[in-house]
Amino acid sequence: MSAQTLSPHRFSAGVLALLVHVAFLALLVFGISWQAKEPPGVVVDLWSDLPVKAAKPVVAPLPPPPPEPAPVKKMEPKPAPPVPMRNADIALKEKRKQQETQLKEEKRKQQEATQKQAQKTQMLQEKLKQEAEARQAKALADQQQVAQEAVARAAQAKQAAAQQSIVDDYTSRIQSKIRQKVNQTLCGNGNPQLEFDITLLPTGQLRGNPVLRKGSGIAACDMAVENAILQSDPLPVPTQPEVFSRFRELHLTFRPNE
Repeated sequence: MSAQTLSPHRFSAGVLALLVHVAFLALLVFGISWQAKEPPGVVVDLWSDLPVKAAKPVVAPLPPPPPEPAPVKKMEPKPAPPVPMRNADIALKEKRKQQETQLKEEKRKQQEATQKQAQKTQMLQEKLKQEAEARQAKALADQQQVAQEAVARAAQAKQAAAQQSIVDDYTSRIQSKIRQKVNQTLCGNGNPQLEFDITLLPTGQLRGNPVLRKGSGIAACDMAVENAILQSDPLPVPTQPEVFSRFRELHLTFRPNE
C-alpha cells in the first residue's frame, strides 16, 4: 500500500502513535539511569586506642538560608468607617435608665396616691362613724330630754292642778265670806253680776279699797257688795307663797244672790 493511498486521518493517527512510543521509551531510559546512580561514600576514622583528650568536633557552618522571597503586597480592601456604636449604646443605656427611673417614680407616686386614698377612705369612715355615734348620742339625749320634759310637764301639770285646786278652794272661801256680809235685799230678785279687783297682803288684809270693774246696773247693789268686801277684811288666803302670788292681785266675779 503506497503513501498516496493513505487517508489523512490514518496518517495523523500513525504519527501520534509513534510519538507516544518515543515518549514512553525516553521515560523508561531516564528512570533506569536514575535508579542505577551510586550513593556517595562515607569516610570513617578507626582508632586503636582512645585519645587522652578528645578533640572538639569541628562543626561545619550551616549554609546560609535561602533568601526569602519578596513579600507580595496584597491589595486589602479599604475598611469601612467605624459606626459610632458606643455613643448609640450609651444613649440607649441612658434612655433605659431614664425609663427605669421614670417607672420607679410613677410607681412611687402611684403607691403614694394609693396610700393617700386609703388614708382618706379611713378618715372618711372614721368621720362617718363619729357622725353616726354623735347622731345616736344626740338622739339618745333628745329622747332623755323629751322624757325629762314630759316628766317635768307632768309634775308641773300636777303641781298646777294642785295649786289650781287650792286657788279654787280659797276663791270659793273669799266669795262665801263676802256673800255673808252682803245685804241681798239691795240687789233685787234677779241674779246681778259684779266684778271687783282687790289687792291683798300675805295676811289676807286688804291693801287699799276694792275697785269696781264692772257694775251690776244697780248702784245700791254695787255699794252693798263693796261694803261686804270691806267688812270681810281679812280675807282667807293660802299660806304657800307660790299659791298666794295668784291672790296678791285678785280679780273677783261676784253674784250676790247665788
